[in-house]
Amino acid sequence: MGKRWFPILLVALLAGGAAYYYFWLHRAAPKIDVQTAVATRGDVRRVVATSGTVRALGTVEIGSQLSGNIGELNADFSSEVKASQVLARIEPSTFEARVREEEAGLAIAKANVALQEATVQRAEANLHKAELDYSRAAELVRKGVGAQAALDTATAAKESAAADLGMAKAQLENARATLEQRQATLDSARIDLERTYIRSPIDGVVIERTVEAGQTVAASMTAPKLFTIAQDLARVQIDAQVDEADIGQVARDNDVSFTVDAYPDVTFKGKVEQVRLAPITLTNVVTYTVVIAADNTLGRLLPGMTANVQIVTGENKQVVVVPTEALRYQPRGLVQASLVRDTWSTAGVNPLATDRRARLLARLKDELELGEDELARINAGLEIEFAAIRSAAAATGTATAQEDMREQARLRIAKVLRSVLSPEKYKRYEEIQRQRPAGPRRGTLWTYENGALWPHEVRLGLSDGTLTEIRDGLPEGANVVLRVREIAQ
Repeated sequence: MGKRWFPILLVALLAGGAAYYYFWLHRAAPKIDVQTAVATRGDVRRVVATSGTVRALGTVEIGSQLSGNIGELNADFSSEVKASQVLARIEPSTFEARVREEEAGLAIAKANVALQEATVQRAEANLHKAELDYSRAAELVRKGVGAQAALDTATAAKESAAADLGMAKAQLENARATLEQRQATLDSARIDLERTYIRSPIDGVVIERTVEAGQTVAASMTAPKLFTIAQDLARVQIDAQVDEADIGQVARDNDVSFTVDAYPDVTFKGKVEQVRLAPITLTNVVTYTVVIAADNTLGRLLPGMTANVQIVTGENKQVVVVPTEALRYQPRGLVQASLVRDTWSTAGVNPLATDRRARLLARLKDELELGEDELARINAGLEIEFAAIRSAAAATGTATAQEDMREQARLRIAKVLRSVLSPEKYKRYEEIQRQRPAGPRRGTLWTYENGALWPHEVRLGLSDGTLTEIRDGLPEGANVVLRVREIAQ
């Protein structure tokens, strides 16, 4: 029984396998929906977005060095004031009385100086008389007609008169010093009287007043704040906080645009005036203060407003740009991988590899002063080495191999140069490579041409998040791939 059914089962299995193979072989291949965008010319700006506080260019806090009651108040909030204008005055009666007291003390000191000057004159006269008496007594003794006792008395009188003169001069100096002291005290009293006037040191606008008429202010270790005055508000500044990751892009004179909530439809302009080096760390976030100067002729920007700031750190006009999302595309899956072609292939439609080699040869000629024979040998060596890269990429056929081409090309270029150049020139080439500054960022873009996906190694420029500048490696008008969808049949 079992032997009779075995041929039947075998035939059925073979028929089923053949049918499966036929339908699998002739199944409908999935359709490919390729979404592309054209590389066009346009303007691109790189900006750093942040926020900051509007401030006056300069503010001055005005206080009082004296204690007392506010007797006059001549300025209020938003008052426009001029330099030296009286804003308020402390009640001056106590200070006026002190000035009068010191004036009286000064008059007494002047009278005392005059008295001491008269005393000096009298002492000088007494000394002169004593010297005459001494001379006469000495002459009589010399002639033998005078007594020695009379000479001794005259000597003592002369020394006593000299001592009196010295004392009188000392008292005169003391009186003059007292006069200067009284004058200084009077000057101090007059200064205090002048300080009862609270004056504005600058032209500006009163943005804060903290006192009322009749209020008592007490000046002790620090002067109490009475007013805050901002300089001319026709120009203001914004203190914006920029993250440490973005501060390297910001420089003096960068253009700035900003808005404030009070005028959401108005865009104000400014420029970066200063990048402060002092870091501010808050909850492990490091920021730096960027000072932005802005015009405020219409007076719409008020101190304390919050500004939403965009600092333009770079701007290029009419350059080749592509959507930024195109840089994120990479072929995935077997179907997309089967469409990948090698941009190094001479049979391909993309001539960028040849252009790259021509630019490389031109640069080497200038930097190393190469002759035509050396250039021809290098070019021939590069063709051989690049052919090897194409063969390797064709064997794998994957997008990953395309990413490796850049490093392979660097290594093979060095190999060719070592075989052609003299040791001195190759050493110079290596030195130039080490000193060459880091170029723009690089990336890979994919284009869809003739039913195939072509990778392009490009140099990237500025990006505003939506568009990215392509500096090299992609012609204008190329169709860059944004995304690929496989649609099953």
